[in-house]
Amino acid sequence: MMDLVATAFETVYGALDVSRTVTEGYKVWFALAGLTLALSWKWLHARGLAKQFLIALTLLASANYARWGFESTFQRLDSYDLLHYYLNSKYFDELGYYDLYPAAILADKENDGFFQPVGDRYMAQNAEGHQIAPIEHALAHGKIVRDRFAPERWEQFEHDLLFFQREVRPGFPGNAALWREMIQDHGFNGTPAWMVLAEPIAQRVPVENIKALAFIDLVLLGAGVAMVVWAYGPITAWWVVFWLAISYSMRWPYVPWVFLRYDWVFALLATMALLKKRQHLLAGLFAGWAGTLRFFPALWMWGPFAKGVAGLAAKKVNKPLLVLAGGFLISAAVFEAAGAMRVGPDNVVVHFENMMDHNKPEQLSSRRIGLALAMTHPLSEKPPKLLSKERRHAIERQKPYRYAIGILIMVVMGAGMRRLRDDEAYGFGFIPFFLLTTASYYYYTARVTMALLHAADLSKTRNRVGLAMLMGMEAFSNWAAYDDAKQRMFLIGWLAIMLLGYTLTMTLWLFKESYVDAAPEEPVAAP
Repeated sequence: MMDLVATAFETVYGALDVSRTVTEGYKVWFALAGLTLALSWKWLHARGLAKQFLIALTLLASANYARWGFESTFQRLDSYDLLHYYLNSKYFDELGYYDLYPAAILADKENDGFFQPVGDRYMAQNAEGHQIAPIEHALAHGKIVRDRFAPERWEQFEHDLLFFQREVRPGFPGNAALWREMIQDHGFNGTPAWMVLAEPIAQRVPVENIKALAFIDLVLLGAGVAMVVWAYGPITAWWVVFWLAISYSMRWPYVPWVFLRYDWVFALLATMALLKKRQHLLAGLFAGWAGTLRFFPALWMWGPFAKGVAGLAAKKVNKPLLVLAGGFLISAAVFEAAGAMRVGPDNVVVHFENMMDHNKPEQLSSRRIGLALAMTHPLSEKPPKLLSKERRHAIERQKPYRYAIGILIMVVMGAGMRRLRDDEAYGFGFIPFFLLTTASYYYYTARVTMALLHAADLSKTRNRVGLAMLMGMEAFSNWAAYDDAKQRMFLIGWLAIMLLGYTLTMTLWLFKESYVDAAPEEPVAAP
């Protein structure tokens, strides 16, 4: 009887599963509600209503992220992402950083060419970088790659590839356009340190049990939220979950569909929580781990560095920040050394060169965000769907003064951080990430550290306004995606402009708090 009830409930509830487009339409309203709640928090809190509204919004937004049903969380997987991160990590010894696509295209061709037409070109990778090449080149090079495999390993590789292509939902059957998009992407880019953790797991878990691995990210994010509860309290944690549930940057990769794609988010949250609890050595170890997992999280150390320099300028040594820096350096060195031992020194160099090539203007995609996009966005007309050749050239030409502007903003903001708590200074690490890089929109999930630092103290006007600005950006992004998914550059360009506005607002506000509003420090008596 209980089985029948459970089956009936799952059938009814599962029928509520909706598409991502529908959820993004709902996200607009949730984000606007969050914006309103942030601005009115002080007033609602005094009346005992703020917490109730926040919990209700978070629960509804989380159900919306899960697409209002069971399928998204418990059944679906992302073949596109898993082909890169599970398959390449499992067969890294044979594929390295260059040869996933030739091997996959050959294996597909020799197994009845399931994806036809596959197009006539793919993204080839070698020591010269990324370049478009004909499919014939992939098939010829794929045979060279196959020779590196032991026969049983190649058979297993084919089995795993075909499982993703032909059995996983939502896979590629009938979707040749998505297959063509995948083989023209930039391949596998997992860092050597990431490989240390991912490769042993991928080797031991058969592809048929891949869904179990997809829950690792959900567990890690849950652990990160638990650490936020421990350090900041449940109210702040509810805000963190709410922001993650409505964020445009969380639309892909979907959390329960992929393999170790949000480990660095957990590391950032853990670092902030440990700093709040004044556990600087442990915080440094987590910060170093985050930096080796994806490299760019190392920029979050800018805030503590700026605060430490400001202290030195006032002839004060901040010993806890020195401990933090020591923990960071130790952790980064250990993980980098472990990564080099796992993939080999040559592959460490290959990965670094890959990342450098990936960031050249000709390799930029219409999914990248950064100050570069804000400074080149046309204000008077709607941009084309994709990043134009002219705009790529403009991004390259502006590089010297763009970096000068970015560093100037960082210096001014860093000077304003001298009175912040260490965890707050760390949480603003997203700012140099935005100013100095052009990263894909899904890495902008990193804004969660700013949502956390604002939500941690909503008694301050700056934090209420800052959190509301973050909510406003999510409302805009989800509206733009829902209104016209093809106008990608419109969304990316205006989001970059809004982030620049947020950056300047917070920079001026922090500087004012630190140097205008702050009471003068008591002079130190002469000995």
